[in-house]
Amino acid sequence: MLCRTCGHELSRGTEIHFVPSRLALSSRNHTLPGGRRVHTQVFQNPHGLQFEVMTFRKADVSHQWPADKHFTWFPGFSWTVSTCPRCKTHLWGFQPSTWPDTITTTKFEESEETFLALITHRLLSEDFASSLLVTPKSFMS
Repeated sequence: MLCRTCGHELSRGTEIHFVPSRLALSSRNHTLPGGRRVHTQVFQNPHGLQFEVMTFRKADVSHQWPADKHFTWFPGFSWTVSTCPRCKTHLWGFQPSTWPDTITTTKFEESEETFLALITHRLLSEDFASSLLVTPKSFMS
């Protein structure tokens, strides 16, 4: 999965890990180019903005700590702003609410308890990106 803005490889399709939430406004199965089906969910923030996300076990992102326990989309988890390390496109990271609020690292602590919610319209699958490449025709004289 690539950042739609800059093309940085954020994660691999094998890292997709569905984390259901009862707070989702809706959910659906989404078919990626190449036929892989993934589950997406739509959430709304306190400002009324809606985001469709896919959840991943891990991804190459930067995080802004500390995490916030308020207005979380996943009960029992705190959220933090995560960004593409190259262009700073906005994404989200989630950690258990029981973890300390004062994490000072900017590297996401990968564990069985953490996950990332990547905004679908800010992603591009590598298969789709490759299909956009056009090879120019060669003309012989």
